[in-house]
Amino acid sequence: MTIDRHVLKVTKNAPDFLRNFVDWLLYSFFEILLFFNVIKLSDDINKSTTLRSRVIWEEANRRGIEMKQIIMFGKAIDQYRAKINGSIVYFNSLPIPQKLLNMSENWDDKFLLKKEFSKKNIPVPDYYQFAAFYPQNLENIFSKFKTPIIVKPRVGSRGRHTITNIHNLEEFKQAVGVAKKICSYLVAEEHLEGDVCRATFVDGVLMGFYRGSAPFVIGDGEKSIIQLIREKDEKRPVRVEKVLVNDELKNHILRLGFKMDSVLPAGVRLPLSHRTGRLFGGVTREMLDELHPSFIPILTNAAKIVNLPVIGLDCIVPDPTREATTQRWGIIECNTLPFIDLHYYALYGKPKNIAGKIWDLWGL
Repeated sequence: MTIDRHVLKVTKNAPDFLRNFVDWLLYSFFEILLFFNVIKLSDDINKSTTLRSRVIWEEANRRGIEMKQIIMFGKAIDQYRAKINGSIVYFNSLPIPQKLLNMSENWDDKFLLKKEFSKKNIPVPDYYQFAAFYPQNLENIFSKFKTPIIVKPRVGSRGRHTITNIHNLEEFKQAVGVAKKICSYLVAEEHLEGDVCRATFVDGVLMGFYRGSAPFVIGDGEKSIIQLIREKDEKRPVRVEKVLVNDELKNHILRLGFKMDSVLPAGVRLPLSHRTGRLFGGVTREMLDELHPSFIPILTNAAKIVNLPVIGLDCIVPDPTREATTQRWGIIECNTLPFIDLHYYALYGKPKNIAGKIWDLWGL
């Protein structure tokens, strides 16, 4: 049985017999709930809670592995049951063998990750961590960086409560107020220029490299930013969502010196968000086959430090097709339950069957 990563943080340094006991306890818990009809099992793949789980399920079906989803109180949740090698296994989205899940550190912690990578000369942005609830000299912290900078929660994912393109102290203070809503400890870091890329490893091998670009418009010297956004939406590919015009977008471009009714100078490329990918109006590409080979040993060394069977390393890279040492880039965070579906549903590039490699961890 595979157990949730939050449980691992409690049992990570426990001896094998204790971790096996916790594993058995959770297995028994689900079985008891099933016996008393508190939970039910569904074989309807269309109820998959995430696309990450769906691609795992699709691969299970191809391999003849019986996989079902847990329905609790009538609601489908991102927990599943499968019969693997004659045993019943419960898991959260990704079926990773419990014996391989020995997390020595909480690698989802952005500060701890950067600190460890810095020791091993793995590229990361300049950074500084601080406690939001403790009186701080924010002016002193801000002065440690060249602008622009970024403020983000020390723990968290998917860009929640992250503020980018901070150019002055007032914007920095506002960003701290936003980020501390979900985490008491924050990280201020260098604002690297480039796209967000995801390097996904399975069993220490780089299996996919995904590039997500933020939505942007290019000025013509005549139209306002809102007009350019509307034109962009009319021409967007079918699988790309409209750019969401909200306060976050307005504040984002305001930090770059523009308003919605500003006429964008000819040739100026204006990013509209720190959020990347087609769900936010950007574009995506699976580009493992195009990645410059100089990145591979650096990323592989980073994966060895984390030493987990499945991880996603998020990087900011100006151009993944160029030599790594010729550009300023860095790893910004690690995902221990990565969205492997990114490598399947990118707008461009050849999809990678990462789900198959995860099932291979069971010797199937």
